[in-house]
Order: sequence, then structure tokens, then C-alpha cells
Amino acid sequence: MAGILSSLVTGQVVCGPQDQMLPREGDGRRQLVGKEELFKRMDRDGDGNISKSEFFTSPRIEQLSEEQRNALFERLDRDDNGLISREEIRMLRQQAERRARDDFRKLDVDKNGSVNFEEFSKGEFISKLPAEKRRQIFSRMDTDGNGVIDGADRPKSPPGNPEKRPERNQRD
Repeated sequence: MAGILSSLVTGQVVCGPQDQMLPREGDGRRQLVGKEELFKRMDRDGDGNISKSEFFTSPRIEQLSEEQRNALFERLDRDDNGLISREEIRMLRQQAERRARDDFRKLDVDKNGSVNFEEFSKGEFISKLPAEKRRQIFSRMDTDGNGVIDGADRPKSPPGNPEKRPERNQRD
């Protein structure tokens, strides 16, 4: 369920032949789909909002239990009006970005603007993983291979996807 919420909030969704949430023409290779396209496809009637029925009939959402679908919808429908608006998604994205920045600052113990493997390994969730898994995740995040995670690192293409993710906007 967290993956679906993340997809809606970040707009980074990987779809392919086994995941037909966003049907596409072409060869069926996995594709990265933007948040705006995702929202438009879920908003089947084009009214600018995602109703509960539109949300529940999305193939990825249908895979969840009814309890999970309801909980996820309630989490996204911030104003409790029975609809998910672009503004609600935008607000969730901003909150997620703030949390990510705060989490990064907590990991950056020496406050040099980057996180090395030792700092990374002390993270609350990461510290619970085996060392090999921590190294694997760190290496994936350290996209430029300089031994630290910093603003120069960009997400790699999802596994099995030959296309690269779009560049993120850099912030000062």
C-alpha cells in the first residue's frame, strides 16, 4: 500500500505489461509515468477530482483489500469531501519532500551536506537491515559513485527499465 501512496504523491510510477494501471500503446516495456498523467487516467470523468469509485477501480488499487483501499482513500482525501483533488496530492507531495529533507538532515551528522555510508547505516530503518542490504541501497542512491549521497545524485532507472527517469529540479 505504501508503494501506491508513494506513486500518487511522487508521481514516479513504473508500469508495464503486468501492471495495467496505465494502458499504453507500444511494445509493453515498463515505462515511467508522470504524476499528472497518473492523475488524469484515474480521473476517468475528467472533472479534475478522483472519486472513490474512480480510485477503487484502478487496477493497482483493486489489488488491495477493501480495508486498505478505504484507508488509503481516507489518507489522500484530506478535506474529507469524498474526492481526491490535485491540491490534496500537491500538499502530500510537499509534506513528503519536507520529511525527506528533514530525514536527510538527521542522517547528515557532520552537517557537510552529504551522507556517507556510515551515517546512512545509522538511520532508524536502515540500521535494522543486514549490512549487505544497506550497502546495496546506499550504492543505488549514490548514483554518481562518489561514496556519498548528496544533491548531485539522481534516481537511477527502475530495474528492467532501459529509459532514464526525468531529471529532478535542483534546489538552492
